[in-house]
Amino acid sequence: MLRALRRYASPICLTALGLWIGLAYGGGGAMQLAFAVLVGAFVVSWTGLRAARERERILLCALCVGFALSSGVFRFQAQQCALGGVLASLENEKSTCGLSIDVVEGRLDIDSQTTARKNRRLELRVRALELVGPGLRIRCEWKRPVFTLLVFSETGPRLFAGTEIRAESLRGGDFIWVDARDIRQLEEAWLVARLRALLAGHFAQGISMAAGRAGSLAQALLLGVRDELDTEFKSLFQEAGCAHLLSLSGQHLSIICALVALVGRRIAHKEKRVRRISLGFAWLFVWLAGPGPSLLRSVFMLSAAEAGRMLDRPQSSFAVLSYASVLLALCAPSSVDSLSSVYSFSAMAGLMLFSSKFAGFLKPYLPGSVAQAFSASLAALCGTAMVSVLTFGTLIPASILSGTAAAPVMLAFMWIALGGGLLAVFVPMIGYVMAPALEFLQAVLTSILTFGASLPAIHLGANAAWRVAACVLIVLIVALMYAVPWLRWRKARRTIEDLRARNLRLRSRAECLLFEVQEE
Repeated sequence: MLRALRRYASPICLTALGLWIGLAYGGGGAMQLAFAVLVGAFVVSWTGLRAARERERILLCALCVGFALSSGVFRFQAQQCALGGVLASLENEKSTCGLSIDVVEGRLDIDSQTTARKNRRLELRVRALELVGPGLRIRCEWKRPVFTLLVFSETGPRLFAGTEIRAESLRGGDFIWVDARDIRQLEEAWLVARLRALLAGHFAQGISMAAGRAGSLAQALLLGVRDELDTEFKSLFQEAGCAHLLSLSGQHLSIICALVALVGRRIAHKEKRVRRISLGFAWLFVWLAGPGPSLLRSVFMLSAAEAGRMLDRPQSSFAVLSYASVLLALCAPSSVDSLSSVYSFSAMAGLMLFSSKFAGFLKPYLPGSVAQAFSASLAALCGTAMVSVLTFGTLIPASILSGTAAAPVMLAFMWIALGGGLLAVFVPMIGYVMAPALEFLQAVLTSILTFGASLPAIHLGANAAWRVAACVLIVLIVALMYAVPWLRWRKARRTIEDLRARNLRLRSRAECLLFEVQEE
């Protein structure tokens, strides 16, 4: 493995490797920084040796940068959570210190989300807050938002990112709660935020008119709005191992970009223009739906690949994935190590590593398109299996069948919903045509998920030993997948070398016989 990294890996891959090793180690960032210093000192000392090679030095420097970047991520997260943690502990211990949070003012960092219990989750970038105690009130203000605070309230109108709000009469406990009537909008959001809210609102209205009873699912798949989805329907996705289909991810972005490219080829016949149109629409979609980790990973990969083509430096798939991880750590350090981000990157790495292997195994037995779909599901499961086992202690093999069967249904559903949502803004009557088709596809999708949820899953419980043993078994299976083709290749190579040696002996013997005949 080290030889393969030294020969074929680009420096950005080593940077991403150092980043993820540092993030997996955890802590406060001090150990990652120490690793970076040690690797850097080794590189400096190695430079004076005559045997040192330039490529090895560059790769080690890239690994050093990855360790330092992971340290920066942890330091940023600690800075963001420090004051918020102090305020939360202050709210929990107000009976002893006499102070409690009464008012908070700030800007919404993301759109308000609906929790599983139908409450609103507000993520505020705090600009000011007020503390109250016996006979006193303290107001703290900052010139710029310095930390994030989570506030929950009952169901209310959807609030978009960038909105300045004031929440009064806060109540503490396990979390900070505010009544919906005590939330006031302070001032108008920025022009860009207002434009985004206007476009997203009209598009959501168009989707509702075009999709009929399937409007809640269409909004969840196209805008990430899951406020109106039933809890039973959400749990059905989870039980079938297809929760990734419900949350916005790179798969949804690729489906939308494929539709844009299909239409773009009819308008702009040059492939370069079509790629750039798809990239622009991808950024527009991320802006409308919100910059989640999975969407950012996908759009960063598209941007890095297109930048490489523009500079006449096409990059490998792993290099593009590495660029995406580094860019996500720089642009969104608070979410680079979130569970959604880890699942997204591990699934993509699994597709790159194992998809071609599974496709080679399945093509002799299945049609080409079916084998490709099954190989993608198997590869994604192999990539995310260790994350699922270590985090939840659960592995759902049925996701291979349900995910493969649901993928074409999702493709058709999203294409029809996207086209219907855009047309319904101008032609509301289009819903009479689109709604029956979307409702039928939703029924088909529900049947597939119900079948997948009925299949057994592997539950390891909370025992750490069982989880570690399952991870070791997964690693052995993955190693076996690469070992078997390598052993076959090595055996074939030895056979070819034996045949070549035998051919040389026969040729030399024939030449000797010919020489003896000429002598006579």
